[in-house]
Amino acid sequence: MIDLSDSDLVLAARGGDFSASDEIVHRHHEKIYAFLHKLTGRREDAEDLTQETFLLALRKLHTFKEGCRLPPWLFTIARRQAIAQWRKVKPTCELFDADHPTESGRQPHDAVALWKIAKEKLKRDEFIALWLFYQEGFSIKELAKTLRKTTPHIKVILHRARKRLGEHLNNTPDLWLPGQTLYPSTTL
Repeated sequence: MIDLSDSDLVLAARGGDFSASDEIVHRHHEKIYAFLHKLTGRREDAEDLTQETFLLALRKLHTFKEGCRLPPWLFTIARRQAIAQWRKVKPTCELFDADHPTESGRQPHDAVALWKIAKEKLKRDEFIALWLFYQEGFSIKELAKTLRKTTPHIKVILHRARKRLGEHLNNTPDLWLPGQTLYPSTTL
């Protein structure tokens, strides 16, 4: 199963091959969890949403279009699950826990601090667009499909997010990297 492409796994899973379904989850679980953890800020919520994402994705495999990449489809489902949860329960404050690998160890301290600041200061779509573009390597076209926006709109969202984040970091350098100056042209 490991040497099969995502498309082949989807076809096998549609045919009732449970090991193909398991492989889909195994391949994409960590990235979906990391994405949801960044969105929710809580390990427990991210775990629940990750499970719900994969349960829904496996039930809806028949809607996956052949020739498309699987990760953007999964991230779309994950994003929608998170939005549905936010609509049900509006959090009064966001908590960050340090027990997720992206919060310690795997990323430099500066990157973790940058993503925390981005999550706090940017609009939800801006944060999601930046995360998927820079952390997950989505193309502009994949972002547009995932966020249900046009490609020019995605470019505007990314531009505004980078500009807003850069301005915030320049205005509060002590929150970012003490002793270093950031310039407006600095990109993520």
